[in-house]
Amino acid sequence: MPSRPGSLLPLYLAVFVAVLGFSLIAPFFPQFVMGLGASYSWLGIIVSVYGAVQLLTQIPMGRLSDRTGRRKIMLFGLASFSLMPLLYIWADSTSSLLLIRALGGLGASAVWPIAMALIVDQADSAGRGEAMGWYNASFFSALALGPWMGGVLYDWFGQNAPFLLWAILGAASFLVVLFRVAEPEKIKLKIGEAPARREGALISTGYMVTFLSCSSVVLWSGIVGGFNFTMLPGYAASLGLKAADIGMIYLAYGSSTALFNIYFGRQADRGGRKRLIFIGCLAGAAGFALLPLVGGLVQAAFLFSLLGMGLGMAGPAAAALIADTTSPSRRGEVYGIFNTARMAGVVIGPLIAGFTADMHGINGAVYAFIVLAAAITLASLAIKEAGADFN
Repeated sequence: MPSRPGSLLPLYLAVFVAVLGFSLIAPFFPQFVMGLGASYSWLGIIVSVYGAVQLLTQIPMGRLSDRTGRRKIMLFGLASFSLMPLLYIWADSTSSLLLIRALGGLGASAVWPIAMALIVDQADSAGRGEAMGWYNASFFSALALGPWMGGVLYDWFGQNAPFLLWAILGAASFLVVLFRVAEPEKIKLKIGEAPARREGALISTGYMVTFLSCSSVVLWSGIVGGFNFTMLPGYAASLGLKAADIGMIYLAYGSSTALFNIYFGRQADRGGRKRLIFIGCLAGAAGFALLPLVGGLVQAAFLFSLLGMGLGMAGPAAAALIADTTSPSRRGEVYGIFNTARMAGVVIGPLIAGFTADMHGINGAVYAFIVLAAAITLASLAIKEAGADFN
């Protein structure tokens, strides 16, 4: 269990509210972008620039949080979540969308790795799997509800309604962190130290391959997110489904991911993390492999639930292994790297989806993702269970 579970609840709430906000636009975002004249390839570029900026900024943000404090950086990122949706409403070209997405990526770099580091800072080594399971559950339960709510708002009140609610939720998450999340004591003690001071090796001896393999798991999570944001609405539309139906698929995917993160986060703390990662990746590969056979909403929702289950099995175990095999004094940097892997997936996913869809149709994009899922599953076999190198 986390060493101070009550202190983590406001942080989980802030993550939930923040994710709920930006996920509201998922069911109609491709239509929104293509309505401004974008092709599938250009759509992929616009979606991926968000992750590309995070690739460049997450590690510096993580290092900065190690030296100056986590809370103030996270507040900066959450403040950007209140501004960005209003900019979308005023956007009138694909080039303006590129700039807005880039700004959003910078803000996100100040939120996700910092939130993970704050959680691990306050969790003991025996409860890291569960702590990260609850973090992922907060993330994915919001990802489940957000698209469904956004689809309903879009169908009933028009395009601007989800953006306006996003701005309100961004402000709410900012206030939660401002008033309810404290800086960890050990980070307070480090503030003001010389910037050059960096204690301990970043990765424990003998665990570099494990670190890379665990990072490939979160890379896969980002790739799936890129597919969902870029291709899922078009894939669902090809089945004759409406925006609210698309939201139901997101609901099935996110709910499954959230629930299984909680359950398998606890299981990861009991051992067998490599096994959980492998089986989870395999379940994700199976979910994608069966997508071309889907004929309606119920089948699509089931397969995306299977995909969510796979992520729920693999994610907490991978995050806990990362914490176990890296330096405690450099966790902001560590989770900056870890989330950079996820953002690499967010960049790669939309680009692959967009270009393969332009060349071979939406089913062509699905087949490309089946190959990627198989490769990630094989990479998980290289993982080694953690020893006692770091506490």
